[in-house]
Amino acid sequence: MTDDAFGLLEKALEAADHAAVGAAVSGLGDRERRSMVKPLRAYRLRWQQERDAADQWLWGRGARERRAAQGRRRLVYDRGPALRLAGAGVLRGPEELARWLTDRRFFQGPYREGFTGELELLRERDAPWLRELTERLAGRVDDATRPDCRLAVLDLLAETGVTPPPRAELVRSWVHRSHHRDVAAAGLGKDPLLKAMVPLLFAVDEVGELLENGPFAQRLVAAADGDGGALPRAVLLDGVLRRLLRGGRTGDLRGHLRLYTLLEVTTAEAAERVRELTLLLSDAPSAVAALAQAELRRLEEAERFTAGELCEVTEVVLFRPERKLADAQLSWLAKAVPRHPEHAVALLTAAGAAFAHSSTQVAQRATRLVVRHAGALTPAAAEELSVRAESLPADLRTVLGPALGIEVSAPDGAPPPPPPAPPARTSRAPIGSLAELAEETAQLLSVMTDGVRFSHRAEVDPPALERVLAAVVSAAHEDRPGLISALTPVLDRHGIGPGESESHLRSYTDPLGELCDLLGAATGEVRRRDSGLRRFYGHAAADEAPDADPFFGTRLYQWRTNTERCPGPVRVLLHRLREITFGLAHAPVPMLVATPTEPDGTLAAAQLTERLERAARAGWTPWEYDLQLALLRLAPDPEPRLAERANAIGSPAGDRLADWLSFGAARATVQRPRGLRAIGLRPAAVPARSGVPAAGNDTLLSWLTTPPDVRRPLYPRAQLASCWPALWPAQQELMAAFVVSALPDLVDNRSNEGSGMIAALAETPGSGGPVLLLAITLTLSATRAEDRAVAVDALLALAAGRRLDGATLGAEVAARARQGEVKLSRVVPALREAAGSGAYREIWDAVAAALPSVLADPPHRLADLVALGTECAAWAGAGEEIPALTEYAARPGSTRLLTETRRLRDVLARHS
Repeated sequence: MTDDAFGLLEKALEAADHAAVGAAVSGLGDRERRSMVKPLRAYRLRWQQERDAADQWLWGRGARERRAAQGRRRLVYDRGPALRLAGAGVLRGPEELARWLTDRRFFQGPYREGFTGELELLRERDAPWLRELTERLAGRVDDATRPDCRLAVLDLLAETGVTPPPRAELVRSWVHRSHHRDVAAAGLGKDPLLKAMVPLLFAVDEVGELLENGPFAQRLVAAADGDGGALPRAVLLDGVLRRLLRGGRTGDLRGHLRLYTLLEVTTAEAAERVRELTLLLSDAPSAVAALAQAELRRLEEAERFTAGELCEVTEVVLFRPERKLADAQLSWLAKAVPRHPEHAVALLTAAGAAFAHSSTQVAQRATRLVVRHAGALTPAAAEELSVRAESLPADLRTVLGPALGIEVSAPDGAPPPPPPAPPARTSRAPIGSLAELAEETAQLLSVMTDGVRFSHRAEVDPPALERVLAAVVSAAHEDRPGLISALTPVLDRHGIGPGESESHLRSYTDPLGELCDLLGAATGEVRRRDSGLRRFYGHAAADEAPDADPFFGTRLYQWRTNTERCPGPVRVLLHRLREITFGLAHAPVPMLVATPTEPDGTLAAAQLTERLERAARAGWTPWEYDLQLALLRLAPDPEPRLAERANAIGSPAGDRLADWLSFGAARATVQRPRGLRAIGLRPAAVPARSGVPAAGNDTLLSWLTTPPDVRRPLYPRAQLASCWPALWPAQQELMAAFVVSALPDLVDNRSNEGSGMIAALAETPGSGGPVLLLAITLTLSATRAEDRAVAVDALLALAAGRRLDGATLGAEVAARARQGEVKLSRVVPALREAAGSGAYREIWDAVAAALPSVLADPPHRLADLVALGTECAAWAGAGEEIPALTEYAARPGSTRLLTETRRLRDVLARHS
């Protein structure tokens, strides 16, 4: 192939002529393709450079220039589809061509051509090569790949006979193709990929939603029930059961449950799969276990499931915590005992497993079942049931004892030990060497990179972050070459280059990006001008720095606009990290003055005074936001003696410190939330002197006392959520108020933001106010179990520190439950876990405080809360009468709520 031939192809590419490109590369031989590979690669590189340049041209230009640039960019983008077509005819390596064909960068503009041309060119190749290419393409396509490419890969799989790999993206593409008009009209039975793809429906995760919604599940059943025998029913049945046994998200399993229901499994088919159905009862999600339970009950009623097997599954089901499953199992047993009188003893003994169930209602139902059939029990069975009855509440034991003919009078169980006191938190020594700094930095970057959700387990340790920041600033001032040598291997692993990365300033609104820029600035050269830092504070004009980047002001404005959308604590963190970045690049200082001296973020006033004295003697000025944060971290009480020492420093920073120490630090009060989202914040009076930061527009104090915008996400990145309490250690209620606005989404399963902050606030000394308890109450009702576990940990931390006000917690639970803002079905198990871990006295106080309000208008599942109160009252020895409870228990009726209130009334009377 000569250069003139490639010139023809290049002209067609420049003109974005799809037909001309296809004609130029059609029918090429191996030698001709080999000669065109390098020129085509070079052309693509030039095209990518032109595309990047066209994108950059749009920033910082006027309207007329932007319109012209958009026209040029459109011409560049239009060549992308033609370039993909050229690669299909020229490239020889299957792996390279697979990357080429699935590259999304070819299609960033308007696009009309499909994959037909590429398929025609690929079919010109020999069969073994095409099979290898198909394997590579099937392993690369994902949900972001263009639809025409995904459909073409499915066509190639059908033509070449390549076995599809078990990938969820490929299965989703196949299911979506089945909705096309021509495929739906022909039916799934005519699909050549049916037998190859159906097993993958059950072999990969995250495809169950495809079966839950839409007609695809019905089409599968129709293909299995059709006369043509395109798909055996056993394939679907066995596949569904294997998938259910493997477990996973409930949302992913619902589609498979629907498919099982649509199959209308016969008794004979279910009897052949008793083993699989039995295994599902042990640890499958409750919806799956309920299906297996119903199927086994159907088999038992049809005499295809023995009484001995029923006894075995009863022990398994009653061991599970779900009340609905236990009620269904006891109902099954109540019907099975008369059908199998010869096995009544074994069945009733198995029912005794419900005596230890967490639900009192289940234990009561099992007690009634045993009492009803007590005449069929042997002495040995009665003895075994009496042992199991030791876990029953006292009132149920008194009912069961006479029926068994044996005295069952075991005392109430001993209360659990109180939660252990939290270990004393000590401050770690500052980082002492560059090698230690490199190790700490690597660990910090790893945690921040991996911690992409609001999880208490993935949070950054605030003292560790402060130690790294302090050591980086100090080392950059004293030994920057040594710092560069120590940090370069660590930064290279994370793709961080030297320099402050001003070009990224526009897009960064998360701490990870800011920290990367900070470390890059620490390992870059120092540009001795303060215009960058002054313009960051808003004190310098553009003409003060003629050598600066002309677009710096635009990027800084966009960065400020992005940060204004963040809640106050995030905004403070972003500005602190960015200030250090600019300071390291333009105006280094020997040290940070806001580094805490205590693990909770508190800064000793004497230590700050000493730091400012050193700064005045050395002739340098602390960075503005660093000084403001240092003042916020002081203890709130005035210290007149240190104020005199600070006033003698003779610097503006010393005068500001003297004012704070004379009059006391600034304070902020949190107004009582009105509803869930209306959080009112109001800064209290601050020292009147003008040198002290007040609630203006450019201070950390103003950002921390601005109500959060509930229309925006709480936090774009969650890695530094644990650092919020250390920003203003004396105002933990203020930090909790920022979290409360996001927690309703946590209850409604729309978000998982906020839970990671709860435990961090609870572990901070001095916390435990009403706003934090409101946040804990909402988190107790979170959809995700891991978020509720965080709330339980927070309760235990407060209880261990004697900071848990049970009455306030109970008032919050009652108010939110009556308004339907929390679900007692989630709150009560979490409270029971906290009580079982030693906080039973505080939980009883919470239940006692909640009962008068909730009994006036009972919310759903209130009986569970009353039953929890009975357990905690027995442990705590509570005997105080609750008039509202006594009045409600005296009402006629036999509902579960009345039964539980009477049990609690009797327990209180017994301990009075």
